[in-house]
Amino acid sequence: MRFLLLLACLCPPAFALSLAEAEKIAPVPDLARHGGAVFADLNEDGHVDLVVSNKEGYAVYLFNPTEKKNVQWDRGWSNVLREGRPGDANSLPDLTGASFKDGVLITADGRTRLRRGDLLRVPGPAPLPPAEALKSMKVKPGWKIELIAHEPLVQDPVFIDWDEQGRAWVVEMGDYPFAPGEKTNDGKVGQDKVSDLQTGRVKILTDTDGDGRYDKASLFLDGLRHPTGLACWKGGVFISAIPDIFYAKDSDGDGRCDERESWFSGFTAGNPQHLVNGFCWGLDGWLYGANGDSGGDVVVVKTGEKIKLGTNDFRFHPVTGKFELEAGRSQYGKWRDDFGNWFGNNNSTIGWHYFLPMRWLEKHPDRVTAKLREVTNDDKTVHTLSPPVRRFNWASATNTLTSGCSPMPWFDGVHHTLLICEPANNLVHREVLDHSKLPISSHRHPDDAADEFLASTDNWSRPSMARPGPDGAIYVVDMYRLVLEHPEWIPADIAKGVDLRGGEDKGRIYRLSGPGTTASEVALLKDPVRALRSGHRWTRDTAQRLLLERQDKAAVPALMKNVNDAELPLATRLQSAWTAALLEDSRRNELWSLLKSGHPQTRGAALVAAGSDDIHPDELASWFPKAGSARPVAQAPAITNSNADRQKVVKRYVAEVAQLKGDARRGEQVFAKACIACHKLGSQGVEVGPDLATIASKPADQILEAIFDPNRAVELRNASTQVTRSDGSIMLGLLSSETPSSINLRLPGGIDVPVPRSQVKSLKTLSTSLMPDGFESLLTAQDAADLLTRITGR
Repeated sequence: MRFLLLLACLCPPAFALSLAEAEKIAPVPDLARHGGAVFADLNEDGHVDLVVSNKEGYAVYLFNPTEKKNVQWDRGWSNVLREGRPGDANSLPDLTGASFKDGVLITADGRTRLRRGDLLRVPGPAPLPPAEALKSMKVKPGWKIELIAHEPLVQDPVFIDWDEQGRAWVVEMGDYPFAPGEKTNDGKVGQDKVSDLQTGRVKILTDTDGDGRYDKASLFLDGLRHPTGLACWKGGVFISAIPDIFYAKDSDGDGRCDERESWFSGFTAGNPQHLVNGFCWGLDGWLYGANGDSGGDVVVVKTGEKIKLGTNDFRFHPVTGKFELEAGRSQYGKWRDDFGNWFGNNNSTIGWHYFLPMRWLEKHPDRVTAKLREVTNDDKTVHTLSPPVRRFNWASATNTLTSGCSPMPWFDGVHHTLLICEPANNLVHREVLDHSKLPISSHRHPDDAADEFLASTDNWSRPSMARPGPDGAIYVVDMYRLVLEHPEWIPADIAKGVDLRGGEDKGRIYRLSGPGTTASEVALLKDPVRALRSGHRWTRDTAQRLLLERQDKAAVPALMKNVNDAELPLATRLQSAWTAALLEDSRRNELWSLLKSGHPQTRGAALVAAGSDDIHPDELASWFPKAGSARPVAQAPAITNSNADRQKVVKRYVAEVAQLKGDARRGEQVFAKACIACHKLGSQGVEVGPDLATIASKPADQILEAIFDPNRAVELRNASTQVTRSDGSIMLGLLSSETPSSINLRLPGGIDVPVPRSQVKSLKTLSTSLMPDGFESLLTAQDAADLLTRITGR
């Protein structure tokens, strides 16, 4: 193999590698077997690449010598720069008999010459003008979508909120994916300053003529590094932009920031998809933020206090500046519903309900629990409308949630729902929350059985936030970019041929109106107590904020009239009760009483935030299941022996399985025998390791390698954690969560085991998988063939 690769470097660029010789290096794409294949070192890295064009199709493949299973970068000709059918927009001429010489690909007739640079360029679909992009949006019956802002007014928007004047504050991440000077962790891809738009910004949008569309933009602040969110407070805004959370204000009315004060610093820099972000207004008058997965050693600037963020989310008080940890961790967006229940998610999770509050655990250090959150719905299916475009990572993922963000609770007039943005699939998904369950669960909205709440046929559409505004309409923030994946997860050779900043000068904001949408309620804020009777959360949140900013204690009697008005919905009565109690502590008992009467909509999270420990008995029992009630779905299989040469085992099984016909029914039995204790497949099993449905499209040899050589490539989230206890005993599992009083491990069989911190002597993350070597002692080649058929359907 090394000889062939070396030969490719030493021989002339038109090196004629036969398919048989290529197969000795790595599996050759099927398309090449139909002719028109040319092997050449396109990117001059010493490895033979492949260009194919025939009557079946065309493709340009770069050779990848390094495998990364977690993003499906398989070793071989797996880095696809372009592919398609003959005659389409990016097709290549037939390459039968073609040659490659001096950096130029020449067809057999000599009429077409394609230079190396052209072949290395990654083509993509063209962007749509704003009006055409609007037409690409498909909405539900009874809903209307309007384009209310677009470039050049907004560019790269990722977040929106409104002040009490009704002005829209928009965060623009113009420095995605790289701020000037940033690089990927391996240093192979990066950018210096390449554009004047390559910076983070905050803009204020105004509708000056009252037609419902923004027509004026003021650049409030620029020069920010990867800003992710903001929240209004006392005429200014708190902004998250690494490494800080700071307060900024326009004190002279010119629309520009002229006051800036850092409040918290030390949030970790890194991939801008995984940075500190926020903020959500809490019913308790605190602002809540999400970790983003990067953590940090946070310094409270006013006091010098240092707090390690770790795997937690956080909240801070806009008056006192106090900073506290919250159960985490959410990737982008942590939001609450009308009753004080908190939700988050990550790219591959529909939603988490954070059901056990950190404050309660801090007050009860003797109680340990294995979980602080629960997935609301395991179903990750999404219905994509846009044409399939190969992703640079997770290339086989289709109709699957891969970039979930901004999980926004919203009452649509009938259902309490959760809106989830899915920018990779160009859509907004809608779930219905079930408050009768402990913890809260969710399911696909009944009106969305075969489609989505909002979806676009435009591959450039990248919704990053969908939230209700001052009129109750849903405002959808569309970053509008060609490339969504961060170059950290794009092979370096492909990244060099991609326009990483394609769309930097574009951005769209849509208004989605339907049942329950009204005129803007900004005028109601002249009387905040009356505004708290509104059915729109933005109106109530802003009214509550204004009363707390002013510390308007004179409003308490009128607020209590709202609280005692049984004709009002629970959500409006609750927010009035919260506001009254925050202004006048003697009203806290009325708040507690209303919170308890609101069960199951109101939960322990709201009660604890209000200072009560009087948790509903059913809910408290769900936090701490009785000892012994948790049982493994199945016992992990016993491995009797293991061959130290794992690749020899893999090669044997790959060769033998290739000669066998699998049977899915027998494969079900093999799954129950060998896999069910740590994996899910359909409705069976438990998710300790990856759900096997997510690997169904992978090549058979890769799945076999994962079974018989599980330690060859281990994702960090699947790496084992070794806990050494104070008595000298050792536990091995996956670190599932951390609390103030415990470390929580998930073991084979799906058992979550809390280990009190007082009993932890040391904790170490290993480089090995929890899955053991030696499955050859359990599975015959026929077993493996049957299991593959059950998993893949092939």
